[in-house]
Amino acid sequence: MTIRGLVALCAVVLAACTAAGTASPAATVDSATTESAGAVDSSAVPGGASTAPGVLEPSEGFAVADVAFTNGGRRVEVPVLVADTPELRTTGLMGRTDLPDDAGMLFAFDGPTTGAFWMKDTLLPLSIAFVGQDGTVQQLIDMEPCTADPCPRYAPDDPYLYAVEVNQGFFSRQRITPGWRLDVDDALGGA
Repeated sequence: MTIRGLVALCAVVLAACTAAGTASPAATVDSATTESAGAVDSSAVPGGASTAPGVLEPSEGFAVADVAFTNGGRRVEVPVLVADTPELRTTGLMGRTDLPDDAGMLFAFDGPTTGAFWMKDTLLPLSIAFVGQDGTVQQLIDMEPCTADPCPRYAPDDPYLYAVEVNQGFFSRQRITPGWRLDVDDALGGA
């Protein structure tokens, strides 16, 4: 896609978000798919030690980092592409055709938001974890691909500060549920 095409697409998305009544254009995020590598469940490692996730291939404009979901003695590391600006959050995983099993995208916001996500032009089913300001996973939602217009919107029940998208089934395979914590310090430079 050309820069001109991407700019036009962003303008259409922002206009649609405003028309849909979201809090702000940047609060609604388009999602598609991404490319990455492996998460590790430390409970599966002898002695409970955590091992590093696989290498996530960079994608234009996105930083590559690691986040970790934790609960008690369990730690599940996930390599992510970081969407931390309005432009990157709007682009999200849109236009990607594959996503390795155990990687994803971290959407980081400047403050709590209630914006909905949608799956416009996303070809793979994804799951999203909405994470509150205190770092606790509040809600998990499965999202289906959509090439229609309009597409369904997926909004959490409560404001969130972070969202993590992964392949559908990842959270259940890793037994991640609401109440787990998300550590983003490495991804956001100690944020």
